[in-house]
Amino acid sequence: MSESKKILLLGVDGLIPELVERFCAEGVLPNMQRLIEEGGSTRLLPYISTWGDTNFVTLLTGQAPGTSWVGQRQPPRDTQHLLELMRDAGKRAALVHFPESLTPVGERDLCLAPFWSGKGPAPMELAPACLHTTRLANWQVDEPTEALGWPPTGTLAHHQKHNRYAIERNGESFVAHIPAHRGVPVAVTLQAEGQGLRLTVAGSEASLDVDEWSDWLALEGDHALEGKPAAVRFKLLSFDPATGDIDLLQSQVTAPAGDSGRPGLTRRLIARHGPFISKWAVSADPDSRYFETSFEEGRYQLEWLVDSALTLLGDEGFSLFATVFRLNDETHHTSLAQCDPASIFYDREDHARYLAVIRQSYRLLDEAVGRALAGCDEHTTFVLASDHGDVPNSHLCDIHRRLAAFDLCTLDDAGRPDPSRSRAFLKDERGGLEIFVNRDLVPHSEIEGVKTHILKALNTWYVDTESSERNVVALAVKREDAAPLGYWGEAMGDILFAYAQGFVWGSNACGDTVAPVTAPGANHGPQVPTARTAFASNLGVAFFHGAGIRHYEGLDTNALPRMDSVGMTFARLLELATETLDGKLLAVLNERNF
Repeated sequence: MSESKKILLLGVDGLIPELVERFCAEGVLPNMQRLIEEGGSTRLLPYISTWGDTNFVTLLTGQAPGTSWVGQRQPPRDTQHLLELMRDAGKRAALVHFPESLTPVGERDLCLAPFWSGKGPAPMELAPACLHTTRLANWQVDEPTEALGWPPTGTLAHHQKHNRYAIERNGESFVAHIPAHRGVPVAVTLQAEGQGLRLTVAGSEASLDVDEWSDWLALEGDHALEGKPAAVRFKLLSFDPATGDIDLLQSQVTAPAGDSGRPGLTRRLIARHGPFISKWAVSADPDSRYFETSFEEGRYQLEWLVDSALTLLGDEGFSLFATVFRLNDETHHTSLAQCDPASIFYDREDHARYLAVIRQSYRLLDEAVGRALAGCDEHTTFVLASDHGDVPNSHLCDIHRRLAAFDLCTLDDAGRPDPSRSRAFLKDERGGLEIFVNRDLVPHSEIEGVKTHILKALNTWYVDTESSERNVVALAVKREDAAPLGYWGEAMGDILFAYAQGFVWGSNACGDTVAPVTAPGANHGPQVPTARTAFASNLGVAFFHGAGIRHYEGLDTNALPRMDSVGMTFARLLELATETLDGKLLAVLNERNF
């Protein structure tokens, strides 16, 4: 193989194989159809828990969770995973907007704008994407009565945004403020100009009509936030000259160069492709006003990622580019439950409206696939891969209350777990499906008994539904029995488990241990990886095209490869040693090239 062999991985959060097939059959995904017809494709079986960090880490390291999964925001080290093998071979990797649970390891590698899961704004975010309005009272968001996700507090599962800010009248003009996280807000002056507005910010001006975006406007010099040069753009969503009512979208303001480890390279990318945004202002939810702007901002981000990938692979000497795009998963969370006939929230009359939102996100992705294929040279393998799919929710499960009922967990007055007083506890960073015995409280001679008692709590957990009695937990094993599931090592819990299809980690204001969900939604992380309906599934998918790839269709096979098989296949494509990797080679490889 050529020394110039390269891989472009366009990772997608939550791409569902069944929906790819559905939309390909409709003829609306011509570029993905090309991947199927000309390249290799396969479904992928995710690991427990079926969420992004666990599975994108295993996908790109080529190692099962027992080897590579330390925890959220805790990258593996010294396991001789794919990125370490690349470093040792002098090959450079660029991870751009990739989960922060895996980072590059070489001095000349690039880690740009990792997906931020910590508390508060990401270090690179100077100001959030938001909506400014003269009618702030109209933007009140109803707080959910239940929290779904892990950890149960501060979850993003509902994809609600609290980013609305007031526009105030100032004589004949109006004033909004860019809400800087760590500095003085920047004033934005708005003046009526015919049926539109004249906008002034930081000495720059732009004329905007309704439904029109401004150019990127510089925030520099005295107007730089935190002393970091950046840029912002706006879209005029609504303006009534008679009443002065205004709705104005403001983009996220970022300065990623200083946190990338390669500031000069990052600035070159921004100079060439424009400012980078990691978030959009409005959820991709058809029940949200101006939700269509999520697709506009999502398209900008995705084109930036693809164009930067081609620059890094073609002009900057990188061998691997990996990113993750998240709009598709967001449309599943907001719309899948209303589309899937297996969902308790399915409405035949409203099915088409919600399906159109999901379809639109797939079409946007398909356009980016075409953009990438057009830019890849003969030495590049293009890969489109997802970490999981999605299936609709039916019940929320409060694992801490279940453990408390078996005298395994102590709750405080607010119903929150107190790990220091509990015989068993869960770790936020491990994904919510591993239970640890508290060895500070439990004598060594009683550890096995506590583990057995935890299994009893999980395996006897049932709920009555209208049709039948259902088990809440699909599987549960002790750590010594978890190796067939890909788990071993010191980092893992004493018990590994997964919820049955439709059951999702969470809590509600009523203090229920298990209860039907009250709002439509779809999840993936807590549910058994094989969860599926006739419409969708939790399975991931991978498409390979270009250098070193043969035509192969494994979309319908039942012998599903695991996520780490993608990393193993990458190692083979890059001519690296594979003895330290756990995955198996995928059948998409054209072995005549090796």
